[in-house]
Amino acid sequence: MSNQSANITNKPKTIAVIGAGPIGCYTAYLLAKQGHNVHLFEEHKEIGKPLQCTGLLTADFDKYFPYLDKSQFLINNFTAVNVKTKNQSITIPQNEYLVCRTKFDQYFGQLAKEAGTKIHLNHSFLRKENNNLIIKDKTTSQEIKIQPDITIAADGPLSKTAKAHHIFHHQRANYYGVQAIVKGQFNKDQFIVYFGKDFCRDFFVWVVPESKTSARVGLCSKHNSKNQFDKFMKRHPEWQITEIQAGVIPIYFHGQILQKNNCFVVGDAAGQVKATTLGGLIPGLRAAEHLTTSIKENQTNRYYQKTRKLRIELLLHKKIRKIMDSFNDKDWNTLLKLTNQPRIQKSLRKYSRDNPIPLIISILLKEPRFLLFTKHLIKQ
Repeated sequence: MSNQSANITNKPKTIAVIGAGPIGCYTAYLLAKQGHNVHLFEEHKEIGKPLQCTGLLTADFDKYFPYLDKSQFLINNFTAVNVKTKNQSITIPQNEYLVCRTKFDQYFGQLAKEAGTKIHLNHSFLRKENNNLIIKDKTTSQEIKIQPDITIAADGPLSKTAKAHHIFHHQRANYYGVQAIVKGQFNKDQFIVYFGKDFCRDFFVWVVPESKTSARVGLCSKHNSKNQFDKFMKRHPEWQITEIQAGVIPIYFHGQILQKNNCFVVGDAAGQVKATTLGGLIPGLRAAEHLTTSIKENQTNRYYQKTRKLRIELLLHKKIRKIMDSFNDKDWNTLLKLTNQPRIQKSLRKYSRDNPIPLIISILLKEPRFLLFTKHLIKQ
């Protein structure tokens, strides 16, 4: 494993962060607060656009980041999730937040800027030449050569930066998501997820209301996402699409290394995404804190060690996803029947899916029949 420590001293370093999504911006903010000379490069003309994420946050956002002002980007607050399969439907109490991803990203960008980060919009990473990074100013088409002490790849699931530094694992894979903003009539207090191959071949469909009259509707799949999305939308001719989006979401790969020499990966570039829901905001922000703490402590080789708990959680999410991928309609109906018990719903209210270990322990103690689903792991 190439987690070789970079040459770090107590002196401020010149750090290049590639990618100004929320994870890249938060990383830049934390490093600038430490006194480093931070340059943040974003290939688009504006932070937060184009939109490629639903923007759901669990209540654990308050636990991990109590000092962040979510009123700056909050759109809706849910009290429940309605889970549907082909033959059943249950409602689970769940406190979750829906954020405006543009405002969310720009909030972190403003934090980075106020901390002293130099933000370069419309600048894209091209390649690495020896110890130099070649950045293209897309406004002038000029190529800029820089030699940072530390490079941080936060440029998404297809990270060119990680690939150029030979840190992108060839076994990684992705889901492909399609989402639309639709007009219609919705219950703004709860969002809906549809499970089963009748709705989506290898993931699920979501309907996440922004308001009583607008919702984000989408799905992810490894195959033919757009065709499956169109098929689902035909079930709801009353909905009117006002905007459509698409994006790539990484599947967590436990063998992904996080550092090679002076280059580090974080967020989607590191595949730090929950395989059960494809939520990557909270895991990525947590990883950014581990990375920047390692740099602050002058022990950059500890980034991998510091993310151990997070990596175990993400691996557990992936195991659960493998089980769910093997479900048939009978399995889904059994799962919903077991989940609908008051004692299980109590555990779901108490524990967040962002920290799955205590949740799984709690529900297995209360309902051992959940262990029956592990037969799908044996089949694999």
